[in-house]
Amino acid sequence: MTNHHQESLTTYPKPGPTREQEQVDEEMMSMQMQALRITNSLAFPMVFKAALELGVLHTIVALEEGVWLSPSEIAFGLPTKPTNPEAPMLIDRMLRLLVSHSILKCRLVETGENNRTESTQRVYAAEPVCAFFVNRGVNSGSLMSQFMLLQSQDTSEGCDTRRKRCIQFCPWHGTLRIRCTDEQFAAIFNQAMSDSSTMIMTKILEVYKGLKDVNTLVDIGGGLGTILNLVISSKYPQIKGINFDLAAVLATAPSYPGVEHVPGDMFIDVPKGDAIFMRRILRDWNDKDCVKILTNCWKSLPEKGKVIIVDMVAPSEPKSDDIFSKVVFGTDMLMLTQCSGGKVRSFAQFEALASASGFHKCEVSGLAYTYSVIEFHK
Repeated sequence: MTNHHQESLTTYPKPGPTREQEQVDEEMMSMQMQALRITNSLAFPMVFKAALELGVLHTIVALEEGVWLSPSEIAFGLPTKPTNPEAPMLIDRMLRLLVSHSILKCRLVETGENNRTESTQRVYAAEPVCAFFVNRGVNSGSLMSQFMLLQSQDTSEGCDTRRKRCIQFCPWHGTLRIRCTDEQFAAIFNQAMSDSSTMIMTKILEVYKGLKDVNTLVDIGGGLGTILNLVISSKYPQIKGINFDLAAVLATAPSYPGVEHVPGDMFIDVPKGDAIFMRRILRDWNDKDCVKILTNCWKSLPEKGKVIIVDMVAPSEPKSDDIFSKVVFGTDMLMLTQCSGGKVRSFAQFEALASASGFHKCEVSGLAYTYSVIEFHK
């Protein structure tokens, strides 16, 4: 029997989201994705380090252009052949992440396996950036060893822990330029500096012409002498090179034609030369220490001599989603955590250092990748 007091139930469709609501949802989704990317950011350096150690990048880059490899082909083409039957699957999972960071590129191809013509698999090839992480021949250099250095336990410990082991060994304590008693870390550090120096200096010699009239070039903190050897052997044979660093560093430096290894302390004095070269040195030190170093340089230079500084120059304003800003300000944070008072400076800050040290002119004379060539003129 129908209840006449019961109202009929009528359902109405709920109104869909408005255009404004959809836009808000999309923005929230985008922000959440960005937040998750930051949260999971540890995964990329972890996987990239493993890919370098296993030889994955070298295996892919060694092929001719246009050749694509499957995970199985990559796995069994590695220097050390895998024994784990799941190795291709594990490699594939690593490579997917590297593709998302534009290290590799990927495409799907049909395999036709198991009578399934639509069955596909991923194949991979190298993006151009891979060339910066493999040895491409004489004077090419590589960033691989520098990346491995920054991922090492000694670097992640930070300055204070490392200083406990090294302070009694090295008077230049407090920066990454120390040479600690851990020989393995010292070897990693020296290789990283040498490889990255070669890559950057090769480019600088293409764009910078300020060495053509130099007779004696002093490289402060020159390490193993890689830069001077490259300068003299590849372009300026008339230059006499003086490689100036700690005695402990020079003990392992090879002999090069035209290069003299001179031990010493840049806070006490600097060898005389027509020009003094410093690559990534001032970033390790606070302003007061930089003025000490530069004042010693000023004293050792003749009239119209110059200091040549190769380093990053920080922009006055960071830009959102800008690669240069990410590189420079990321480097600045490494200096903050690894060096006592170190920082990446703006051009105005370089000008202030030049003036405080007695130099009358500061100018940028070249650009190589993210590095500027800055001249301080006496």
